Amino acid sequence: MGYSRRAASMCALLAVSALSCSAKSDTEEASTLPATKVCNSLFPEPVARQLEALAGTTRFTEYSKQGVESFSSRLQKLKGSPQGQEEQEVCRLITEVDDDRKERRLIVAVSFWWSEGELAKPHPEITEQAKFGKLTQYNLGARSEARDNGAAIYFRCSPRDAAKDSTVLSGNLWTANTKLTGQAGRNARITILNAAARKIARQLGCLDTANLPETFHKTT
Repeated sequence: MGYSRRAASMCALLAVSALSCSAKSDTEEASTLPATKVCNSLFPEPVARQLEALAGTTRFTEYSKQGVESFSSRLQKLKGSPQGQEEQEVCRLITEVDDDRKERRLIVAVSFWWSEGELAKPHPEITEQAKFGKLTQYNLGARSEARDNGAAIYFRCSPRDAAKDSTVLSGNLWTANTKLTGQAGRNARITILNAAARKIARQLGCLDTANLPETFHKTT
């Protein structure tokens, strides 16, 4: 499934999320977490600061989360199956968006799934969009880019018989109701997704060959 189709499905999901997270109790208020603790501490401190800047808040509510170890194990088992080609969500965060603090909406969702290697190759439409400033490309994985509403990374994750494996692991970050805009916002999005991808790749034993360094730069 291409980016546009996934984006359309995610838009529908965002609308549902906005409605399903509307009322909260005092108990739920007390359950908010700092960025360093969300999603089983998925984001190291420097990246957590990027999450705070992107969201414009220092406290988050977890709508869903999975432990990296169990999530990665399940992801590996799904490789090669039809279900493995569907987005598997590892983390979703929501936050307050109105002054009365009565409504919460999705702010960040991180997902991974297995794709055909063809998706990780350069695509003319991606290059064209980068040329006109609609997205920014980065030197991560086999291919990566960030937009004003999300980011994507495609990387090879086959420790054994890598040359014979045509699949890649795809990671997506979807965002809504964020505060950081422009290139700073794109940089924050790809940084957050890269941190999650590094943890998944490490758990799957392919971090050394995935081209997911902690420090990276944009290519366009």
